[in-house]
Amino acid sequence: MSQFNEKPEFESLRMEMEVIGRNIRSSFHHHASSFRNAATVSDESSTEENDDQVELQWAAIERLPTFRRLRTSLVDSKLLNDGKGEEGGKTLIDVTELGPLERRVFIDKLVTKIEDDNRLLLQKLKQRLEKVDLEFPTVEVRFQNLSVEAEFKIVHGKSLPTLWNTIKNIFSVMINTIRCKSEVHEIKILKAVSGIIKPSRITLLLGPPGCGKTTLLQALAGRLDKSLKMTGEISYNGYMFNEFVPQKTSAYISQYDLHISEMTVRETLDFSARCQGIGSRGDIMKEVSRREKQAGIIPEADLDTYMKAISVEGLKRTLQTDYMLKILGIDICADTIVGNAMNRGISGGQKRRLTTGEMIIGPTRALFMDEISNGLDSSTTFQIVTCLQQLAHITDSTILVSLLQPGPETFDLFDDIILMAEGNIVYHGPRSNILEFFEHCGFKCPPRKGVADFLQEVVSKKDQAQYWYHRHLPYSYITVDMFIDMFREFHVGQKLDDKLSMPFTKSDCHKNSVSFSIYSLSKWDLFKACLAREWLLMKRNSFLHVFKSAQLVVVALITMTVFIHDQDKIDTIHANYYMSSLFYALNRLMVNGISELSLMVTRLPILYKQRDFYFYPAWACSIPSIILKVPFSLLDAFLWTGLTYYIIGYSPEPERFFCHFLLLFFLHQASTSLYRLIASLVRNPPLAASCGLLSSLLAFLFGGFIIPYSKAIHDCYKKKLYKYKAFKRNVSTISLSTASLPAWLQWGFWISPLAYAEIGISVNEFLSPRWQQILSSNTTLGHQVLKNHGLNFSEYFYWVSIAALFGFWIIFNTGFTLALTYLKSQGSSQTVISHEQLSHLKGKDNLSNVTEGKELCSVNILERLAETKTTGMVLPFEPITLTFENIQYFVDTPKLILMKNGGRMIYSGELGQHSSKLIEYFEEKQRFSQRIEPSSTGNDEQDLQTVIGAIYIFVQVMGISNNSSIIPFISTERTIVYREKFAGMYSSWAYSFAQVIIEIPYSFLQAVLFSTITYPAINFYWSAHKVFLYFYTMFCTLLFFNYFGMLLVSLTPTYQVASIFASFCNTMLNLFAGFLIPGPKIPKWWIWAYWICPTAWSLKGFITSQYGDIEEEIIVHGEPKAFSVFLESHYGYRYNDLPVVAIVLLAFPFFFAAAFAYAISKLNFQKR
Repeated sequence: MSQFNEKPEFESLRMEMEVIGRNIRSSFHHHASSFRNAATVSDESSTEENDDQVELQWAAIERLPTFRRLRTSLVDSKLLNDGKGEEGGKTLIDVTELGPLERRVFIDKLVTKIEDDNRLLLQKLKQRLEKVDLEFPTVEVRFQNLSVEAEFKIVHGKSLPTLWNTIKNIFSVMINTIRCKSEVHEIKILKAVSGIIKPSRITLLLGPPGCGKTTLLQALAGRLDKSLKMTGEISYNGYMFNEFVPQKTSAYISQYDLHISEMTVRETLDFSARCQGIGSRGDIMKEVSRREKQAGIIPEADLDTYMKAISVEGLKRTLQTDYMLKILGIDICADTIVGNAMNRGISGGQKRRLTTGEMIIGPTRALFMDEISNGLDSSTTFQIVTCLQQLAHITDSTILVSLLQPGPETFDLFDDIILMAEGNIVYHGPRSNILEFFEHCGFKCPPRKGVADFLQEVVSKKDQAQYWYHRHLPYSYITVDMFIDMFREFHVGQKLDDKLSMPFTKSDCHKNSVSFSIYSLSKWDLFKACLAREWLLMKRNSFLHVFKSAQLVVVALITMTVFIHDQDKIDTIHANYYMSSLFYALNRLMVNGISELSLMVTRLPILYKQRDFYFYPAWACSIPSIILKVPFSLLDAFLWTGLTYYIIGYSPEPERFFCHFLLLFFLHQASTSLYRLIASLVRNPPLAASCGLLSSLLAFLFGGFIIPYSKAIHDCYKKKLYKYKAFKRNVSTISLSTASLPAWLQWGFWISPLAYAEIGISVNEFLSPRWQQILSSNTTLGHQVLKNHGLNFSEYFYWVSIAALFGFWIIFNTGFTLALTYLKSQGSSQTVISHEQLSHLKGKDNLSNVTEGKELCSVNILERLAETKTTGMVLPFEPITLTFENIQYFVDTPKLILMKNGGRMIYSGELGQHSSKLIEYFEEKQRFSQRIEPSSTGNDEQDLQTVIGAIYIFVQVMGISNNSSIIPFISTERTIVYREKFAGMYSSWAYSFAQVIIEIPYSFLQAVLFSTITYPAINFYWSAHKVFLYFYTMFCTLLFFNYFGMLLVSLTPTYQVASIFASFCNTMLNLFAGFLIPGPKIPKWWIWAYWICPTAWSLKGFITSQYGDIEEEIIVHGEPKAFSVFLESHYGYRYNDLPVVAIVLLAFPFFFAAAFAYAISKLNFQKR
C-alpha cells in the first residue's frame, strides 16, 4: 500500500515526525480496545507519553490543506501492509487507500459484538457532533388525506390468464370498443389516510395482506407507479414533492430481491454506495473538522478514520460496505456471487439482507422498508431491527418498517405503530398506547397472545369475536370505519390531529435534510461507475463470449469447406455459389449477436429498479454496454473474414479483403444494437426471443437475396417455351420477367440492414477486376450477376451501405437508450379481476352499483394536404450530343410492343390484319393461364427459385420462432422440475411425456393456420393429397423445431448458453437445408450433414409434393426443361422419394422428444 511518506508533499511532515519521536508508541490501540471493553487499563506513564505522540501527529494533520486533511487520519500500524506493520505504532494514512484486508480488519476491530458495538459507534458519532454543536439532519414525513386509486378491468369468469380466457378477453375488448363501452373501473387502495412519521423513532406498519401497506410505503417514498391516481398531500419537513427530490431523500426497500446474479455481495453494495454518494456526510465532516481545529479537540483516531472514510465521494471500494456487511451479518458471504435459480449463490435470507443493505448504505435520512423479514429467522430479524432502532434513536433517522408477523421481542423494539385495514389507518401512535385503545373499543389481548398477531386479527371479521371482553354486553362486529371513528375520539388520535393542524416550520430543519438534486455524482463519475460494472459483468460472462467466438470459428471452418471453389471458375453458375456464401456470411454475423438479447432482457428489471431509485440515468448504463461490445464485433468480423475469405475464393485484392471485413463489422454492430433494442422494448424473455428471431428472418426476407429487389429482363429468342396438348405454337419474341418484391413491399428492402449489407458486400466482390469479363450482351459478367439478383448498383454504393449500417447503429442505440429511459418493467400492468373478486372487494353480492367508465369513443378526422415536389433525375451516364443526317424511319409490318407498369413485357410481335394475331394471343393466353398452375412459378428457373426461397423462409420463420420462443419457458420450468423431482413428487419421464404431448395440439393449430393462409396465397395445385402433404410437412417441421428447442435446454446449463447453441444449430440448419447450396453441389465430405439436416427434408417435402410430378416446362439458362427434370438435376428431388420423406419427417420429432426425455432424467445442471 502506498503511504504518505512515499509522496513528496508529505516528505517534510514525515521528517518532522521522525525528529520528534520516531520510536514513540501510540496508545491508541488501547483506545480501540476500550471501544469494545471500557475496563481496559494501561500504564499511566506510558499513556501520557503516547498522548503526547498523538497530539504531535494530530498537529501535523491539522497543518495539511483542507482537502488532504479530510482524507488523512491515524491508524494502527499493525493494520497496514497485511498486518506486517509495526506493533503498537500509529501511522498517517490516506483513508481512500485502505486495502480490502485493511478495511475488513479495521471494521472487525471496530464492531465485534454487533448490537453493543454498533450502539457504541453511533453514540460516539453523535457525541463528536455534539461537542462542536452540530446535529444530524432530520426528516419528518407528513401525509394528509392521502388516497390512491387503481384502475382495473373486469373479466367474466375466472381472471386466470388461460388461453381460453385470453381469447374471450380479446373479443370482449373488440366488442366494447365497437359499443364505445369501457370495462375499466377504479377502486381505492388507500382511503384518505393521514399521519406523521417522526424522526428519532422507528415505526412499525402492521396490517393483513392486501390492506395497502406496500402502496403507502411507495407513496411516502415517492416510488408510486404512475398508473395509480394519488390525491392528498405528502411533505418532508414541510416541502411538497414538487419542491425537492423525494427519491434521493428517502430509501424504499422493496419486498422483492432484484440483483445481478453474476456480482458478489460486496460488489453489489460497493456499486450501490458509489452511485448513492455520501449526501451530507462530506459537509458534516468538513464542518466538524473546522470546529474541532478551532476548539483544539483531538478526536478518537478510529472514529475519525471511520467518519473520514465514509465521507469521501466516488470511491470504488468504501469502508461503509464493510460496515454494512458486518451489521447485517452477511460478511461471511461477502465474496460470494448473488446467484440465481441455476447457479449457487447466497441463500434467500442473505439475499433479503442484501436488498436491505443495498438501500440503507446510502446517505438517506428516511427509510421505508417493506417486509424486510421475508426469509429471515426471528433471531436475524431481531438483530437487524435492533440496529435500525439504534440508527433511529442515536442518529435521528426516520424509519417506517412493514412486517407481517413480528415476534414479541421484535415488536417491543418499535416506538410507534401504524395499523392498517381495508385501505384505512385504524391506529397511528405510540406502541405503549395501542392495547389501551383496543380495550377502549372493547377488545383485550389474551396474556399469552402475541400483540402483533392480536392487532391483525382484531380488525378481521372472522377472528374479532374471540377478543371481546365485555361479557356482560352482547357482541356485535366492529367495522373498520367504526374503529377509525373511535380512534379520532381517543386521546392519541386527538394529539395526532392537533399536530397535523400545525404546519411544519421549514426554518427549523437542517439545510441538508432533503435533497434537491436528482443524482449524487457528476455525469462523468456515474458513467465511470457503470462502465466499471459493465466491464466486471463482461469478465464474469467471459465463458459466453469465448464460447460464442469459438462457435463462430467452427461455423467459419464448416462454411469455407462447404463453399470452397476454384478461383479460376468465374462464370454465371459459380457466381450463384459465391452469392450464396456471401449471404450466409451476412446471415451468420447478424445472428451471432443474438446472445445480447438474452443477456440484456435478464438484467432489465435490475436496471429499471436502479434507474427509478436514481442511481444513474439510463444513458450511463446504455453507453458502456454499447462501447464494450465494439471489440467483440471487431474480433468476430476478423475471425470470419480471415478464415473464409481466401479459402472460399473471393477477390484476392487486399483492399477488398479490408472492405469485406469492415462491412461485416458494421453489420455485427447494427444487429447487436437491434437485439438490445428489441430486449428493451419487449422486456419479456420468451416474447423477446421470438421477436429477435422474427426481426432477423424478416431482414433476410427483404435482404434482396431470396427475393430480388428489382426486375431483371431476359430475352429468349425463338425458343419453344411450352407444349400444350390442344395448342402448340412457336413464339417469335417473348420477354419474360423475373419475380421480385412487389412495389408495395419494396420499402422493406430499404429499411432492412441486411439489404444494405447485401448491396455493399456484393458490389465489393462482383465489381472487382476478375469479374469484368465482357459478355455477348455488351455488359460485364459482374454487372450481369448483380443485375440477375436485383443488386445492380454502382461501386460507390459500398460506402452508402457502410453509412446506412452506421445510421442503423445510431438509430438502434438511441432507441435502446430511450427505451431504458422511459419504459418501465413489464411486471407493472393493469390489474385484471373477475366479477366475484370485485364483489368481494366492494362488499356486495352483485355488480349493480359498479360505475361504468366514462370513457367515450371519439373519431378524430385528420386531413392531410399532399404537396407536389419537383425533383430532378440522376442520370447513370454522361450525356453526349449526336448529329444525324438523311435519316429515314419506316416499319415494314405493323408491330406492337405492349408493356405494363414496372417494365413487364405483355406482348411483342406483329399485329396482323385487323389485329388478328394480337387478339389470338390474348385468347390463347387466357386459356393458358387457366390450365397452367401454379401461376407463381413463373417462366424460368429464377421464378421457381424465388418460390422455393419463399418456402425456405417460411420454414425458417415458423421453425426458428418456435424453437427460440420455447427455450425461455423450458428454462424456467426446468428449475421447478429439478426441485419437484428431488422431492419425489413425480418422475422426470412423466414431466417429459406431458411436455411433449402438450406441444402437439399447439403445433397442429399452427400448421392449420399456416396452410390455410399460405397455400392459396402461393396458388399451389388444388389437389387433396398435395394439400395434405403440405400440411403434414409443416406440422412435422414445427414439432421437431419445438422438441429440438426443448432438447437444447436439457443439454445446456443456462438460458444464455442454450440461446447461443440454438443460434449455432439454426445456422447449420440454414446452411445444409439445400437452398443456399443444393444437395448435389455440397462437397462429398459434408453430404452426410445434408442427409441428417431436418430442414433439408422439410424443404424437400414441400417442393417435391408440389412440383415433383409436373411435366410442364420452364426456361433454364435459355433451354426448356420440365419441372420434375429441373428439380431432380438441380436439387436432387425425386417424386418417388416422397414416402421416405414422410417417414423421415415423422422420425425427427420422435427422436428429439426421446432425447429430451432422456436428458431431463439424467442431467442436472443446478449448482446449488
